[in-house]
Amino acid sequence: MTPAKRLVVCAYLAVAVGCPSETNEGGASSGTETSGVSLSATTEPSTTTLSTTEPSTTDMSASATTSATESTTDEPTSTDPDTGSGSTDATGNDPNNPVDCDGNIYACGDGIDNDEDGATDLMDPECTGPCDDDEATFQTGLPGDNMDCKQDCFFDGNSGQGDDGCIWDLRCDPENPGANVGCEYTGGNNCNNQPPNQDEDCIMFCEQYVPPGCDCFGCCEVETPDGPVHIFLNSGPDCSLANLDACQSCTYQIDDCGTPCEPEMCELCFGQDELPEGCDDNMCEIGDPCDSEADCPTDFYCLLGCCYPPPPG
Repeated sequence: MTPAKRLVVCAYLAVAVGCPSETNEGGASSGTETSGVSLSATTEPSTTTLSTTEPSTTDMSASATTSATESTTDEPTSTDPDTGSGSTDATGNDPNNPVDCDGNIYACGDGIDNDEDGATDLMDPECTGPCDDDEATFQTGLPGDNMDCKQDCFFDGNSGQGDDGCIWDLRCDPENPGANVGCEYTGGNNCNNQPPNQDEDCIMFCEQYVPPGCDCFGCCEVETPDGPVHIFLNSGPDCSLANLDACQSCTYQIDDCGTPCEPEMCELCFGQDELPEGCDDNMCEIGDPCDSEADCPTDFYCLLGCCYPPPPG
């Protein structure tokens, strides 16, 4: 077939089947006459290409869902610095976070400066623990508490030796600490074995609640300009840090049962609110150092810069 006739045939058939390619003299295809086949070949993938855009929409939806999820997840993070573990800081000064004594809230744990001396709750030197209902004096203010002549553990929030096994008869103390509470010193044969050697159960039970500088029976050492004095915390209704003259003296039994204070070791002692000079951090013989209840384990309280376990009350 002549080239002219070939072109005529191609004109009619090019749309349907395309034309064979022209081979140049070197045997290579010119490619100029394969356009019909090329269009047909590329048209079908073009449709496929359009259909592949649908997952693109799905991807955007997934991306948006992921973004929304991330946004939701981020919300608690923005509040974490304020909420911490989910509870507000218990500083001992917050009425919304009272420090309880066996489920009861007393003056030394209610978040109120009851005696209006500028020191609230366990920051008040007259507060001996959460089982203390009197911020103004060293007496606990609880009816019948520590009123027995035979004293048990002073700091456990109750009277009676049943739960601690501790005993000290005020009537056998020649310093006469019970003079104002009906337990005057008598001496006599009943006191021949006083002070008693407290058994191990008493020591293990009571010492965990005793602030540094006090023995187990409420006789505490307080620094004064004239040197240390030993006072019985339950001396009377006016015994306080500002009125030590109203406090009765007592025989200090720190070596038998109690918690000595070592200010040279940067320990904050009973009746003090500042660490010794040169001390930046508080040292605790029992418990961990703390600035507030927030620094202590659950239900523990912060007293004199140390964490104490909850007393039985």
